[in-house]
Amino acid sequence: MVGVIGFNILGILSKLILHPGIMEFAGVDFAPTRIDCGENIHIIAGTQGELCKIGSDGVKIGKPSVPLPAPCVDGTVMGDSWVGVWLDREFRHARMCSLPLQAEWTDGPSREELRKSTSFSEHSLVGPKSAFWDRELDSEPLKIGAITGGLVFATTSGVYKINRDAKEIWRGMLPRWPEISDIGNFDRIVGMIEFSGGLAIWTQAGGVSVVDPSNGLEIFSRVVKLGDKISKVCYSEDGGWLILLHGSSIATMDNIEDTPKINEIPGPSICAEFSENSWFWTGWRNDGRISNGKISCTERRSIGVGILGRKVLTNNGIWSDFGASD
Repeated sequence: MVGVIGFNILGILSKLILHPGIMEFAGVDFAPTRIDCGENIHIIAGTQGELCKIGSDGVKIGKPSVPLPAPCVDGTVMGDSWVGVWLDREFRHARMCSLPLQAEWTDGPSREELRKSTSFSEHSLVGPKSAFWDRELDSEPLKIGAITGGLVFATTSGVYKINRDAKEIWRGMLPRWPEISDIGNFDRIVGMIEFSGGLAIWTQAGGVSVVDPSNGLEIFSRVVKLGDKISKVCYSEDGGWLILLHGSSIATMDNIEDTPKINEIPGPSICAEFSENSWFWTGWRNDGRISNGKISCTERRSIGVGILGRKVLTNNGIWSDFGASD
């Protein structure tokens, strides 16, 4: 028995020595929902508020943590910090906070501690440890995005820009479009992206409002007709706009004024990245690539929820190569 144990240990050590990248893209032990990508540090978010920092090689930076025991519905990397928004429907509570990327993240309050703190005045609120700042929101958060000079976010009450210290710069009303006004509260903001023309705010129904990032005033508005709801919008200076739809299709536009080109794919797409002059996406049972208008897709048994450097993070917390069948 001793000999067998010793043999296994030597085998493991030999693999680590011969393959030093074995800990790269090692996966996480929770169910992930997305990756918030930064320049060198990226954040994997889980279904129950779990967060894990990783480098561009997939190696974990510190231990996974749960700063708040509630679903983190969105987040973005902003300079030397990551800003996230949490929504706890059971406690009717929403929170936004900024965590330093270079500090160790630790577990925050328990569910019971959070419940008790939200039942009293704001002075008793418990929150993430080591946060740059921590704020309670008075309405449901919809979307968040990094922008030059600060951060923009939308709630059911309006659109806001704050600086790195969470001080308000401007606020505005949620955009409206007469063509889709009958949808009302059923339409939700799904994208807030800064580009050369301003800050583009996208909704599920295809509403697009471009505002001046310095003051929030609208400078362009349109409705993009796609025949399906938008789930996510991606942008690259070189690749233009990629629109992921709820059904089995995607759309591309070089410029925000263009007519979208709609392409059918095997299943719903969840996230994408632009590299090598191509858009790569992953999603429900498929990986895909579009380059110069040509689409190629590969089936996969798992569901891709994140993509980083041509590696796909699946909904079971495991990494696989882009285009792999597992």
